[in-house]
Amino acid sequence: MIGKSFFRLHCKRCNFIAIHIRMRHKLNKLSEKQPKLAEDVLKFLNSSPEYNGLKEQLPTSLLRKYKAPESSPLIEVNPGLGILTENILKCQNNKIYLFEQSNHFSPYLDDLQQKYPGRISFKIADFFGMWKLAFKDKMDDGNRIQELLGDLSTTDKNRTVKILGSMPGLSFMKHLIYNVLFHNTTNQLGRPDLFITMPVHHYEFLTDKEVQQSKQKSVPTLFQLLFDCKTLTTVTKAHFLPWTLSNSKHHSVLNEHNLYLVNITQKEKLPCPAEYLPLLWYFFKPQMFSKSTRVIPMLEQWIPGCGVWLITGQDPPDSNKLLSPGKDDASLPHMTIFTEFGDLNLQQKITVFKRFISWPEFEQCQFRITMENNLPKSVTQFEDDDKDSIPTITHIDHMDHSDTEVDSQEFDK
Repeated sequence: MIGKSFFRLHCKRCNFIAIHIRMRHKLNKLSEKQPKLAEDVLKFLNSSPEYNGLKEQLPTSLLRKYKAPESSPLIEVNPGLGILTENILKCQNNKIYLFEQSNHFSPYLDDLQQKYPGRISFKIADFFGMWKLAFKDKMDDGNRIQELLGDLSTTDKNRTVKILGSMPGLSFMKHLIYNVLFHNTTNQLGRPDLFITMPVHHYEFLTDKEVQQSKQKSVPTLFQLLFDCKTLTTVTKAHFLPWTLSNSKHHSVLNEHNLYLVNITQKEKLPCPAEYLPLLWYFFKPQMFSKSTRVIPMLEQWIPGCGVWLITGQDPPDSNKLLSPGKDDASLPHMTIFTEFGDLNLQQKITVFKRFISWPEFEQCQFRITMENNLPKSVTQFEDDDKDSIPTITHIDHMDHSDTEVDSQEFDK
C-alpha cells in the first residue's frame, strides 16, 4: 500500500516538473521572439521635455522600427522627350519604367538614363498594346508578356502598379476591361492604378451616370462595374501634341480646350468570381438584351420555367450559394413577365445575373457554350459592341496628314 502511494506521489511530482519545464521553455521562447525596442526612438523620447513620461503610456509596438512597405512600381507610357520623367525622378527616389513606341525619342531618353544611372528602365515597346501579346501567349503558351514587362512581371494579381500617360482614345481602356474579363489571373501586370489625361467627352462616355439607372451601354457598364474613376484636375489641351481639331458642334468650351487628369483603379471586389467574368461580359452584350427586353422571357430561353423563381423572389433550394446574391447586392422589385431590363438599375441587373448563374440548371443550359462560341478573337471585335468609333492615334510614326486635321466622330449620335 505504501509502495503504491509513493509511486503515485512520485508520478505527480514528475508531471509537475515536466509541466514546469515546458512552461519555462515557452516563456523563454516568447521572450526571445519579442523584438527589441529602437534605441534611437527611446533616446529621442527621453531627451525631449515635451515627451516626458510619454514612453510609459505607449504600447511597445510603437517603440520599434519597421521596414517601410515596398512602393508600387511606376510606369510612364510614351514619355516622349522625358520632361515629365525628369520631374518625377527629382521628387522621388524610386525606379521608373519607361515604355516608348517611337524610336524618334530614344536619344533623349538615353541621355536621361545616363543622367540618372540605375533609376530608369527604358524599352521601345507598345505598352498599351499588351493585350495582343496576352492573346498570342494564350494561343501558343508563349511568354511575350513576360518579355515585355521584364522584372515588372508578377504572379501576384493584387500587386498595384502605377501607370502614367496620356490617353487620346479609349482603346487602351477597353483593353484593360478586356484584360480583367478574360485574363484576370494571367495578366502578369497586377492591379493597374492609372494616372492619365483623357478628353472630356471620353471621360463622360465612360462615367455616364445614366448607365447606373436604365441606360444600356456595354463598355461604360463594364467599366463602371470593374473600375473606380475620379477626376483630379483639368489641364490645358494645348500642352499636348499632336493637337486635334473637333468637328462636333456639341462640345463645350471646357471640352474643346481642356483634358481631364483622372485616376482609374481596378475595384477591390469584382462583381462575380473571375471565372464567371466572361459570362458577365456576354450577359451585357447588346445582342443579349436591350432596354425594352423583357427579363423573364429572355432568361427562359436559356432555362425554361425559371421565371417562377423571379416572380416569387425565391431560388431553388439547391442553388449555388457561393454565386447567389449576398446581403450587399441590390434587391429586385416585384417581377412579372412584363418587367423589362430598362426597369432595373445596374446593380439590380447584377443581382439578376447572379441569380441566373446560381440556379442548378445553369450549367446544363446552352448559355456558357454560346458565350464560348462568341468569345472575341481580338479586342477589335470587343470594341465594336457599342458601335462606337474609338478615336486614337496608335503610333506617331504611322500618323498621316488626315489624322492631324480631323477629330473623332461622336460616340453617341
